Amino acid sequence: MSDTSDFDRQFPTGFMGIHDKTPDMRIIYVTSSIRQVLGFEPSDVVGQTALTFIENGNADEYKEHFGEHSNDDSVLVTQVYIRTNASAPVHIKLVSFSCDSLAFNVCFVRSDTPPTLEHSPMRIELVRGSGLDETSRQQSLLAAQRERNRQATIVSGGRSIRACLTLDYISERAENPMGPRILFASNSFDRIINADASDIQGLPFLLLVAPEDVAKAGRFLDKIKSASTIIIEHLLLLVNPLEESTGGERTGPRAVAVEIMAAGADSGAIMLCQLARVPISSIGEQSDG
Repeated sequence: MSDTSDFDRQFPTGFMGIHDKTPDMRIIYVTSSIRQVLGFEPSDVVGQTALTFIENGNADEYKEHFGEHSNDDSVLVTQVYIRTNASAPVHIKLVSFSCDSLAFNVCFVRSDTPPTLEHSPMRIELVRGSGLDETSRQQSLLAAQRERNRQATIVSGGRSIRACLTLDYISERAENPMGPRILFASNSFDRIINADASDIQGLPFLLLVAPEDVAKAGRFLDKIKSASTIIIEHLLLLVNPLEESTGGERTGPRAVAVEIMAAGADSGAIMLCQLARVPISSIGEQSDG
């Protein structure tokens, strides 16, 4: 089993990267698997503008959809050719989560389509809201309400608050029972769980999850690891998880229901988190029927 995961990590089929949404679109983070996929060292890429790596004349389109004037609440899926350190570009399926004026990108290598030097317009798929149509959204929320006959409180000012997490490689649970480490958290995360981004970076992801949802979160991680598309789940996250782990006296709500959209590559995963729009009265008052 471990031989397979070692093989996958040695010959990755994707990588992750973050760039800002300033006019220069500077790359601020890439995973080490970019070395095997594109032939560049991470240090060669970080600090460069993302536009220099977009091939086939699509740089202007990329800037339009993923740059400073793009919607900061969007999740976009597209295909694009990316420059490598060799002669031919690589065809990439790109899933981009946007928040806090940053673009969090998961890139999957498309091996089924041969490289082309011909220009073709980028086809952008906008994943609206939680990635569900309104009917599916309501069904999903009702299901989430039935599941949560637990003590929790929703803290929301009406406006959607979003934050992104970048996770390390998702290994087997037997190898890492508390899940992958959090490599990067956007600043808005403190408005969801009342914990500074700098405090949760380096922590295992499952430490953020309420104990009653840890098993569910583990299954969620397994789905992310094996899929090359967006996976959606509702989880209870602890408010101020560091307070919980140190046994301090809690003065506010214990947990919040959070809707998470995620996509993963060989080297980890990116999660877009937002408060689930579930009425306060529905939490802890619904039956399992």
